[in-house]
Amino acid sequence: MSKECTITTAVEELQKFFILLNHKYFGGELEMPIITLNTDTTPGAYGWITVNKVWNSKEGEWYREINLCAEHLHRDTELIISTLLHEMCHLYNIQHGIKDTSRGGRYHNKEFKHTAEKYSLIVEKCEKNGYCITKPTPELIAFVEENVNADCFDLERIKTYKGGKQKVTKQSTKKYICPVCDLIVRASKDITGRLKCVDCDEVLIES
Repeated sequence: MSKECTITTAVEELQKFFILLNHKYFGGELEMPIITLNTDTTPGAYGWITVNKVWNSKEGEWYREINLCAEHLHRDTELIISTLLHEMCHLYNIQHGIKDTSRGGRYHNKEFKHTAEKYSLIVEKCEKNGYCITKPTPELIAFVEENVNADCFDLERIKTYKGGKQKVTKQSTKKYICPVCDLIVRASKDITGRLKCVDCDEVLIES
């Protein structure tokens, strides 16, 4: 394996960009998290941040975790860094007491959209998970190209397959959630669009 192609150099590059982006967009106010590269357990996520501080040091300091999923490190470097910035926007909202997700952190609401667009991300809406799709602005792309060591991202983890197909856990029921109050209803057949939350007057969405 070449000297440049290691997990250590990839994490160090992400740590470097956290500091750069923190100063460029957030005035350096974001708390430094532990940055990791782990396998995607969803599947499909590019990364995540822990709401709680889940790492601690011998000195008693506690830290949140920002993880970038190892299966998606083959993407262009500006997309990898935009995923890091996506999670940094969550961190900004966490530190300011802004609730920007629901449904276990999957559904991104307009609070997240507002923060992400403020800090150089283009936001698109997904019917299932809200404003979760983010892309880099031309300004962010130029900043990444100016500062990145692209050789740090030559590794990616192979996706988990079974019998030649991506491994998916089969479910016997479908889950539907109210987009406002998070009411959960399970059904043994597809009833999309046919359930409504009485309290919120909202159609339940399949999750």
